[in-house]
Amino acid sequence: MGWENRHLHIFEIHGERFAPPDFEFEEEERDLDEEGVRIHTLLAEGDHFTYEYDFGDCWHQDIQVEVVRDVTISMKQAVCIDGARRCPPEDCGGTTGFENFLLAISDPTHLDYAALVEWNGGPFDLEQFNLGEANVQIQLNR
Repeated sequence: MGWENRHLHIFEIHGERFAPPDFEFEEEERDLDEEGVRIHTLLAEGDHFTYEYDFGDCWHQDIQVEVVRDVTISMKQAVCIDGARRCPPEDCGGTTGFENFLLAISDPTHLDYAALVEWNGGPFDLEQFNLGEANVQIQLNR
């Protein structure tokens, strides 16, 4: 997604929840440690799973596995083979905050435009996607 892994997250795959090793779960809920899990052993073409990130902003994604391919080069992490559009900035306030952010940052006359461009570290192009940059971030585990 392009986020910086600053917040907790959970993957739910076939009814089991996978979380970082330091995730503090409620006593009646047991989450599995995501470390060392090889995703190709859990998912096949047509399967779907959910990913929740940043429990304050509540980003929920339903991800469907479209194609599974053999890879001849061993990589530390998964590899992105295609993508479109840019992910929302970290800590933008969930879906409602992101809608407000897009509205303001796309209009230089908006009262919040200058502050949001500065907060974002520059302009925001929703259509931007860089496959090479995405894979660098994945391999760096960010």
